[in-house]
Amino acid sequence: MTEFAFVLDAIGNRLSPTKKDKAWYLIRKKKAQQVNKFPMVIQLNRVVDQKQMDTTPIHLGIDDGSKFTGIAFVQECQTKNKPLLKGTIKHRDDVKHKMDARRGYRRYKRHHKRYRQKRFDNRSSSKRTERFAPSIKQKKQAVLRVVKMLHKWCRVDSIHLEDVAIDIRALQEGYQLYKWKYQKSNRLDENLRKATLIRDDCTCQDCGKKNCRLEAHHIVPRRDGGNDSIYNLITLCQSCHRKVTGKERLFIEKYQKIIDGRHVNFKHAQHVMQGKSYLQQELKKFAPLYLTNGGDTANKRVDWGIEKSHSNDALVIANLKVNHGQTDIKDWRIKPMRKKNKAQAEEVEGFKHRDYVCYTKRNGETYYAYITALYPEKKQCNMTTTDGKVLKRYGVKSLRLLWRFHSIFWF
Repeated sequence: MTEFAFVLDAIGNRLSPTKKDKAWYLIRKKKAQQVNKFPMVIQLNRVVDQKQMDTTPIHLGIDDGSKFTGIAFVQECQTKNKPLLKGTIKHRDDVKHKMDARRGYRRYKRHHKRYRQKRFDNRSSSKRTERFAPSIKQKKQAVLRVVKMLHKWCRVDSIHLEDVAIDIRALQEGYQLYKWKYQKSNRLDENLRKATLIRDDCTCQDCGKKNCRLEAHHIVPRRDGGNDSIYNLITLCQSCHRKVTGKERLFIEKYQKIIDGRHVNFKHAQHVMQGKSYLQQELKKFAPLYLTNGGDTANKRVDWGIEKSHSNDALVIANLKVNHGQTDIKDWRIKPMRKKNKAQAEEVEGFKHRDYVCYTKRNGETYYAYITALYPEKKQCNMTTTDGKVLKRYGVKSLRLLWRFHSIFWF
């Protein structure tokens, strides 16, 4: 598997990347020194004249997504284009949970304050124009963090981004609508609960009661990805609603047949759509930006015989033809981390929180993981492997430091 190293000259000029073996050769010959380990970056001990620099264009391809984003560098060559780097960014999914917890702490604290005037609508961040949810914005910022880091080590002559355009209404309805149908609301009322009751003729769809307290029930519960849509809501009386609470999965098929409902989880589609203008504007600050679409990406991937993956899609999006054999380069797993560190112990036996380490067991089995907690009193630590496995209370004597964390993990 081929792996490339980024190259800088003595004053920081970005040169064309070279193979990792050549980079180690230059280090052994004292002609260069290592700047970064993951991904590998070396700096030459001399200044390279601009006339000697290789100026062949390097294109950056980005396959934007909600859970994962593919990223790839491809160098345009006269005979055969050269893929330099490919990887998949894994986005955080805990932001909303942390914000909900913070909101609960804040409300509890304010509720227990006495003799204080009431406050509302006083947060400037909530009244900003063109604002979108922090849980979505952090995904776009994670992509920009990776691009900014790579831009320091490798020149970027152009950026190619897949412009996501998903018809949410067609996805919800299950078929392609005519133009005039988009102007007609698919709801009977602005309030979804009222719309559900009106559609069901104010009748419990389980027992048939009318003159009672009626409630709108989510057929697929919100905790399982159910959306706030009239196709996922059914009218139930209070007693029937209480009967299915906690057992919603047993009644999904039954209730969907009654209202001819459907479950379409377009949460991730909406997350990609929202904030894409912000991402495009920020990417233009690095290099000229060109947009493509998913149809072109799929056609090129099939024509070039490349397997489907986020990182391979990014190679295709770079708009330079690469063959199937050229995609056999190291596929990085990239994980941007939150800057806030809650580690109580700063260091144990030379190891710090978030260090990337290798743990060797007595039977010779090894784990590659990063430290998530430290226990100084017993000289132990918790780790999370690159595959997501959690290891608790392992001794630090068997650890070997591979890389000291900065801001982004590269596996």
